[in-house]
Amino acid sequence: MQTLNNEQRKRLEAKSGIGKFVKFKDKKTGKTIPWGIVRDEVYILVGDYKHLIQRIEKDSGYWDGSKFGYRTGYYTYDKGGKRIVWGQYTQFLTEREYHALLNKAKAKGWLSF
Repeated sequence: MQTLNNEQRKRLEAKSGIGKFVKFKDKKTGKTIPWGIVRDEVYILVGDYKHLIQRIEKDSGYWDGSKFGYRTGYYTYDKGGKRIVWGQYTQFLTEREYHALLNKAKAKGWLSF
């Protein structure tokens, strides 16, 4: 993990997908499939990573009748430390870090446990 200066930290914290349209590529057909719009996010900063859960709304609902879906991921700086990029690999958080992230989702009323 690289150490962030104050400006880099502020830029990373401000990076958000809220309001953006989410789509996935179907592995079999190669076609892009619409999944909804990011309506909210919760995050924690760990080093130079902004780990987050996105709450994604689909007007027509998902295959199981749910109106919302959730996506985990992270933002971090590229190798040069200039551009913020979406994480393309599986994220890793410790038990305490993941608990903190889930507590933020629960505080927003996303979870009922």
